[in-house]
This record gives sequence, C-alpha cells and structure tokens, in this order.
Amino acid sequence: MKLAHHPAAECPAAGLMLHVRRLVVWALLVPAGALAQAPTPSFALLGHLQELDVADLNDPLSAGSLVVNGIPVVLPRNLYVTMPGQYLTVNDLFRGRHPGNASTTLAPAAKPSGLALKDANKGPIPFEVDVIGNIVDGRYIAGVVHLTQQGLNVGAGFIRAIDYAKGELLVGPDAGGTPVARVRINDPAGSYGTANAGKTGGDAFDDRFGADPGNAAIAANTGFPMCIPRVAPPGNDPSCPLSNRAPEAGPSLGRRFTCGTVAAEPTAPAHATCQPAQPAPLQVGDYIAFNGMLTEDSPGSGTFFHAAHAIQALAGIYTSPGANPAYVFIEEALIGTLGDPWPDIDQEETSRFRIVGFSTDPSRRVDVFLVDPAVANSERRLTTLQPSGVAQIGRIRVTLPAKANFLPITREVRIRIEGQPEFNGTSLAQGQFTAPVGEYIYPENTRFGRPKSPVGVPFENFCFLKNGGERLATLGRDTLPDAARPVLGALAPFPDSGHSTAQARADGTVACP
Repeated sequence: MKLAHHPAAECPAAGLMLHVRRLVVWALLVPAGALAQAPTPSFALLGHLQELDVADLNDPLSAGSLVVNGIPVVLPRNLYVTMPGQYLTVNDLFRGRHPGNASTTLAPAAKPSGLALKDANKGPIPFEVDVIGNIVDGRYIAGVVHLTQQGLNVGAGFIRAIDYAKGELLVGPDAGGTPVARVRINDPAGSYGTANAGKTGGDAFDDRFGADPGNAAIAANTGFPMCIPRVAPPGNDPSCPLSNRAPEAGPSLGRRFTCGTVAAEPTAPAHATCQPAQPAPLQVGDYIAFNGMLTEDSPGSGTFFHAAHAIQALAGIYTSPGANPAYVFIEEALIGTLGDPWPDIDQEETSRFRIVGFSTDPSRRVDVFLVDPAVANSERRLTTLQPSGVAQIGRIRVTLPAKANFLPITREVRIRIEGQPEFNGTSLAQGQFTAPVGEYIYPENTRFGRPKSPVGVPFENFCFLKNGGERLATLGRDTLPDAARPVLGALAPFPDSGHSTAQARADGTVACP
C-alpha cells in the first residue's frame, strides 16, 4: 500500500495536533460497469514551499497555487490546509503572522504570504509543504495539503529553568548541564498560559502555526492538560494552579499521581487538592518532548527560540475513577482508503483503521466517533472500548481489520469518555479529543511499470471534498452567525481519480450521492 501521512504524526507529541485536523475515508468497491473514464495518476510531493499564490484576496474560499520541488500544483477552491494546530483556507494564509480571529478583527488578506521562498518578506527558515493529489488533464491538482516549517521537527530534554515573563522553558540535560534550547508555547489564544501578545517578545510568533486552542496540545503523557503559570511562583495563577502538582516527595517526584480524591491505580496516589478542571503547571525537572518551529527573536537578530505547537511531559497524571472531568487524547490515527478496482490495473488496497491514544480514567469506556461537520448529527459512533488496565494503564488502542468495507466518512475522528458531558471550566476540551487523521493508505500498483499507473487517489469517495456542505470555521469564524459563514462546496477543480462521480456500491446505494 502507498502510505501518505502528516509528517508530525511520527513525533512524540503528534497526538496533540488540532490541528488540526486530516482526511478520513473508506472508498467502496465498484462494479466494473460504474467506470466512466481512464484513471488519473496520483502524486505525493514533500519539500520546501517555493511559491504560494491566491486567486482572489477578497474570497475567503479562494483557489490558489503553489510550487514545490519545481512542480506547480493547483490548490482548489474550498480547500482546507492542515496546519499544526488548526485548519486555514488558502486565503487565510495571506493574512500575515497575526491573522486575528472573528471575535476581534481578521487581518486583511494581502500578498505575499511570507511563507514561500520566492516571497520578498520571507523569514530565514523555509517552510515545508506536503501535498497529495491526482494529475488531471495535465495539471497537478491537490486534494490534501499540510503546511509546517518542518514536519518531523522534534526536541527533547529536561526543563532546567522557566522565564515566566517570556513563557519560556530552558531545556537541556539533567543534573547540572547547561540549558541548550529555549522553548515557548505558540499560544495565540492563551490556552496554556500567557497569550503570545502578552509575552515579552511575543510579536515574534507566527500565529498561523500556533497550538490547538481546544484539544490539549500541551499535556502529560496520559493526556492531562498542562500549562506555564502566568506569574512566577510563589505567586499563583488560578488558571494554572501550583496545587495541581503533587508534592515533590516519594518515588514519583510529583510526576505520577491522581488529580482527585481516589487513586486511579495503586502507583498513582491520590492528590486531593488537585483541581481536575484546571491544567497542571510544567515544572523545573520535567522531561518534555516538543514539536514546533525555530523562530527569530527579531528580524536579523540571528538568535532563535523554539515556538512549540505541541509539548508532551513525561508525567503520569490520572483522574479519579468515574469523576468528571477526565481527559483523553489521540496519539495516532490511521485510515486505509481502500480504493476502486479497475479491470486492467493490478493494485493493492486496504481499509485498515487504527487509533492509539490515552485516557486519564482507565475505569471508564471510551467511544470512538467519525465526525462530519457538514451534517446535523455530526458524530457517527464507530466503536466503544475499555482502556488498558495493565502495562501503560489508560492506553487506548483500536485496530479494525483490513479489507473491511466501511462507509466513506470525514477528515476527523473523535474519542470521548462514555457518558461524560461537556464541561466549560476551561477553554480546553474535557472528556473528549478531536483530531485529523494522521496517516492514510491509498492504493498502490502491484505490477510496476504497466500502463495507467500510478493508481489515482479515490478523492470522489472523500465525501467532504466531493460534496462540501460545512460552513467556514477557520480563525474563530464558528462564533459568527451562519449568514456570515460561507458554505464550503466541492473542491474546484476536483482531483477526480477517473471514476464515475456517482459510484454504485454492491448494495445498490451510492458512495457519495
């Protein structure tokens, strides 16, 4: 099978992306009579973003184009670009490093974006683009686009000191070594501490690459959200309380405990004064892994800090059995796209489905959903499972068999603790985690070199790309009335694989009507 993936899915903090969010689909087998035209070849491109353009600066859903590895690619109208912690439209990419949000004022779109090597206002470090699509009528047309500074970027070490005015972690070796990395959370909304705009030197951030403000992108390995206090100790930040860390005593050193009155399991003792509705503060001595981008302190300074969109701390913070709120997170999500058979093309395909994650309450079952924002009842429950009670206690793992013919679905998945209502104690999601799919597998030729290869990606079965129907929700637009939020239509032009756009399944229904 041909494996396509969001590069950051291979990093230790990959489950903490919104992200943003990714494509979910299972295409269904089609009788030979449903084939309408010759297949189109697929492509997968990964490299530095050389050029980026938008067709209409006044159209929030505008089409555009990019160049990667010397190859021009069409970016269709209605396309969502997956960023490290959010989705943006092509038009949104041209609103600058501080695009704003719908609750304040959106920055006007203007060229150039500052993201491409060709741009006069580009920064010192190039950006990386990952594009999957089909070659249709001689044009590379994108269906999936991810944009990062470096998809496989990862750093790790111990927190040796914290600069609370900058919200900066000084990270390096343990026990007396010199800190070697400066890490700040790229946090436009202030979900994990001081917002970018309130930090010393905060203007240097590029908010387009910020952390997910809803799903906890800064968290313990169990998924419990973490933060950097807005004031230096002994001062207390009530939204990031010092009391949410256990006393520095015993073998856990305050890094394995239950935030609540009853222990989740014997090796995680109860910490009764911990408030589970609030995140736990990162502390000196914590071992962390971080993902993000190198950012210059000021233009031309030649000094850099790491603007992190995801941090995982090596801490086992659980919540008491049955107590709300509890937390989950998605570490990995993989989908096989199956594909559609052509009578004269030998291909291998799969519909394998896999999710790996964690729960802070291993006593309760977790529901797994497919999410379609284009329909009224957006959740479709796929399965329910019990987190592990052995080894890594709280581990969530779902693997469904290859070749299973599932209905086509959407770009996102969600896990939620069974029966837990939504809580509003913080801006961070409680009891559930929604994420784009990190990896997906589409068909591969099994007899290399034969005509009509490589096999196209079956985008006509990605119903959210073929039909559209959801309202624009980037940059906080979901807070606006529907009349102010245009509806995304089908990708235009559409990266069709060459099959009929109304494919009949074996049961006589249509995959994407």
